[in-house]
Amino acid sequence: MNSPYRAHPALHSSAPAGNTIPFPAGHARPAPPAPARQEGAGKLAKLLKLEGEIRQQPTRMALVYHAVNESRDVLGFSQAFFFRLNRRKRFALEAVSSVSTIDVNAPLAQAMTRLVNGMSGDKPQAVSVASVARAASYPHQQGLWLPLLDRKKKVFGGLLCTRSDVWTEADGQIAGRVADAYGHGFRALSPPSLLRSFSLPRWALIGVPVVSLLLGLIPVPLTALAPFEVVAHQPVIMAAPMDGAIAEIVAEPNQVVEKGAVLWRFEATTQRAEADVAAKKVAVAESRLATARSGAFADTDAKRTMAVTEKELDLAKAELDFALSKLAKVDVTAPEAGLLVYSSKSDWIGKPVTVGEKVMEIAEPSRTAYRINLGVHDSIALQEGAGVRLFLDSDPLHPRSAAIHEMSYHAQEEPGGGMAYVIRALPPVGEDAPRIGLRGTAQVMGENVPLGFYLLRRPIAAVRQYLGW
Repeated sequence: MNSPYRAHPALHSSAPAGNTIPFPAGHARPAPPAPARQEGAGKLAKLLKLEGEIRQQPTRMALVYHAVNESRDVLGFSQAFFFRLNRRKRFALEAVSSVSTIDVNAPLAQAMTRLVNGMSGDKPQAVSVASVARAASYPHQQGLWLPLLDRKKKVFGGLLCTRSDVWTEADGQIAGRVADAYGHGFRALSPPSLLRSFSLPRWALIGVPVVSLLLGLIPVPLTALAPFEVVAHQPVIMAAPMDGAIAEIVAEPNQVVEKGAVLWRFEATTQRAEADVAAKKVAVAESRLATARSGAFADTDAKRTMAVTEKELDLAKAELDFALSKLAKVDVTAPEAGLLVYSSKSDWIGKPVTVGEKVMEIAEPSRTAYRINLGVHDSIALQEGAGVRLFLDSDPLHPRSAAIHEMSYHAQEEPGGGMAYVIRALPPVGEDAPRIGLRGTAQVMGENVPLGFYLLRRPIAAVRQYLGW
């Protein structure tokens, strides 16, 4: 008796006997009748049409979905499963016919994957899926495994077709032809390195977590980013010496002023009026005192009132001195030379101010500091003298260094909203001072911590806030 696999070498019985079913053997038969020839011609036409469609598929995934859905008429399956070999030489399920998305953890998918991974060989094989059908309540018990080969004749994937009827020798011949066509299509659409699905090797699955854990223990400085501004170091604060409205700003912003130069003037109408009234009170008190002294020789009562009149004169002179001192403060002058720092004239002209309210600063341009606003969400443990790297917005490629000089104990409200800790850092001695008013981003250096904590600090903080730890 001749073997049925000789008619098609791809169906040679090289599969294990435990999970394969040989095609029914048969003897040489006479030529089929006309209806059989017509049926064979129809299958040939479908096969030729399928091969043409395979060559027209634009991408690898389009070819995958075409294999599990559009080859049904030619192969005659009820359902098809497409598998691809990964780097660990294990088959992974990628697509199932008539299903848009698959769950690889489903019982049927797991059972089919175990069945395919238990087979070997590079020839089409008829397999039994009866055990899978019983375990997963699957209605089809007959399967046909079609391995797909690369240019080196090695398996990179395969198509598992299932149905209820037994697969015949003719089905196997057609399936071998279809498998060759799909294998050629995948080789044309994918480079050899991408025919197999990507997966980490076993040593990487163990080595990567171990190496990551070891890297996570490397000590690194805990840092935080915060905006900063170049400010004057120990400037002279020019505050309002009295209550009043500013009538004129004499000096321009960012102007170098000399000692004694007039900076601004108050509205002096009230001060002049008070000085005139006080001067008249002095004149009245002097007149009363002169009258009391002239009548004191003859009138005893006038002698008694002379002491009261003298005190009234002293009070009037004191009021005059106070009014004159206020009038003298109308023009505010610079106590020393330096760079005048304030916002703009329009912000202060006509504005009423109170005693002690800051209006301007007189700074030494060569003595600068960095004012850093560290947000409360980025706060870290800092020590005086800790290092700071500063990146000016105008020169970000050349960072500057500084050391923390002082820090605020409580967070302060920022002008734009939010809370921040104010840190003042000083540049090294002898370094060229940047221009006052420049801004940028500062990197504040904290204590050394493990690299893992540095990378996961924000997620840990978010979890703690969410859980209320």
